[in-house]
Amino acid sequence: MSDAGFFYENIVGRALLGVMMRTGCFKLAEHYLKSGLSKGRIAKFIVKNGIDMSPYGDKEYKSFAEFFSRKKDGISYDFEPDVLISPCDGLLSIYKVSKDSAFPVKGSLYRVSDVIEDENTASLFNGGMCFIFRLEASDYHHLCAFDDLEREETHYIPGKLHSVQPVACERYPVYRLNRRWWTLLHTKNFGDAVQVEVGAMAVGGVSRTDAEKLKRAEDMGAFELAGSTVMLFLTADVCNSLDIYEKFYQTLNGEKEVRLSMGEGIGRLMHEKAE
Repeated sequence: MSDAGFFYENIVGRALLGVMMRTGCFKLAEHYLKSGLSKGRIAKFIVKNGIDMSPYGDKEYKSFAEFFSRKKDGISYDFEPDVLISPCDGLLSIYKVSKDSAFPVKGSLYRVSDVIEDENTASLFNGGMCFIFRLEASDYHHLCAFDDLEREETHYIPGKLHSVQPVACERYPVYRLNRRWWTLLHTKNFGDAVQVEVGAMAVGGVSRTDAEKLKRAEDMGAFELAGSTVMLFLTADVCNSLDIYEKFYQTLNGEKEVRLSMGEGIGRLMHEKAE
């Protein structure tokens, strides 16, 4: 049984999880992972998760947190303007949003307004799509701009810190319970979009770059301390013109998660030809 399985499928584990959330154990763990005392965890983490460290050079890290938010070079991005690229590494699943703003994930029914708690902004995405990128411990935890864009103020919604693994999502409506941050993005090629970073068990937060305007592939920030999730909402007009690549057909409506890398193409806008 995985660690998440113990906490969500075992009676003792669920009781322990409740105690941990009520007593601030996660905050204590966060302080530890940001301290020099956590350096000893780095080598074990690399081995356990099979992380290739060759892209990162021989840098020494002062803490586990500094190691976790490390940056790497040599990432391959698709720069074709009509191609929707992934803003991060992770496992992708895609959900169609109904005309009344609802979409089902792992047995829980969500509305866009459940996730971002703003009815006016949420209504922009009725009939659109929600792209969910679930990052695992071994993934690169930085985020990039998926298009040339301008971002508005980021909104923080306090909440719990459930795991975002499927076993947790099947038991709790994690995406409306967990701590999260959402931002309205005005993009050059994909209209208005909302990007949501969802906190998870032991995730201390999200660090962000300061720039309001970003070019495709520029760094937007990084998750701190543990794997988490990015949710990307696109409008119906954009999605009706978006041809999802065959590789990702099986992700529609969450039937399966498919691994992809930051900067990898997910689909292409199909513009009508002028007669």
